[in-house]
Amino acid sequence: MAPKKNYTPHQMCLAMEAVRKGDSYSAAAEKYGVPRMTLRNKVTGKSPAVCHMGPPTILSMNEEAILKEWLFAMAERHCPIGKEQLLDSVQLIIKSANRKNPFTNDRPGRKWFDLFLKRHPEISERVSQNLTTSRESVKQEHMVKWFADVEKYLEENNLPEVLKDPTRIFNTDESAFFLNPKLDRVLVKRGEKNIYSTSGNEKENLTVLLTANAAGQLAPPMIVFSYERIPRAIAESIPENWGIGRSENGWMCGSTFYEYVTNILYPWLVQNNTKFPIIFFLDGHASHLTKHLSDFCREKQIEVIALYPNSTHLLQPMDVSVFRPLNLFWRQETRK
Repeated sequence: MAPKKNYTPHQMCLAMEAVRKGDSYSAAAEKYGVPRMTLRNKVTGKSPAVCHMGPPTILSMNEEAILKEWLFAMAERHCPIGKEQLLDSVQLIIKSANRKNPFTNDRPGRKWFDLFLKRHPEISERVSQNLTTSRESVKQEHMVKWFADVEKYLEENNLPEVLKDPTRIFNTDESAFFLNPKLDRVLVKRGEKNIYSTSGNEKENLTVLLTANAAGQLAPPMIVFSYERIPRAIAESIPENWGIGRSENGWMCGSTFYEYVTNILYPWLVQNNTKFPIIFFLDGHASHLTKHLSDFCREKQIEVIALYPNSTHLLQPMDVSVFRPLNLFWRQETRK
């Protein structure tokens, strides 16, 4: 018996199409890595043309095709989607459809991810070329190219006129505020080697997300806590129109960012009679984008564009002008 070949339905479809266009069975089978006799049987009708190998997938072929196109579209906008963001999106699809599945908390793991890539060989998992380990590696030519790419994208999508209206250009960013920040340099007896200070859990933090436009208008912020249940005293101390979220570690995640854009930012834009479409610049490396959020932004004419990676100290207005001095004042106040 000939050894069993591992192939995907997509490979078989390509091989069948090649035979119908004139290729021989042997040539098509070798080119696409499928069994020659199985290919012949499917083309001649002796066996079903579509035969799923192994257990059925949790998502339909159409749903996976939509996810694939979303991955490619976001990469074109310099917002490449990683494994965790993809799994977050699949989890939301499963939960919204109330679909039975074998996953823990409706979220697929590494096995599903590997099989998804195998089913779609046109998708490649790579390290983003733009992500560097040091901010010093960001060069002027990289920045110039980024500006040129964004300008070209806006022109191709009939958006250059948005840049003429500062009330339609938005920037968002987030920052962690540690409840027990590390101390700066301290004064001790000369020769002391082991200097300790007691300041509680230095990793305990909350996250603040801010959004503003180029005209200087500040949208309601969002604060993310690490509490399992946010204490009433804290919730009541926060302004009514601000957003409150929670996550296990106090960091922003896909679900909290979705809640912010849909329940806080968009209603504020409508209330302030903002003209759409708008441009929404953010840090692409930590944007927490999901398929659901991308669909919402497309429907509401919110054009998401990622800033050049590792350049927030140069390009991110919220980081340079707001969070940098705010973090300094925060550390001073927490010491007091």
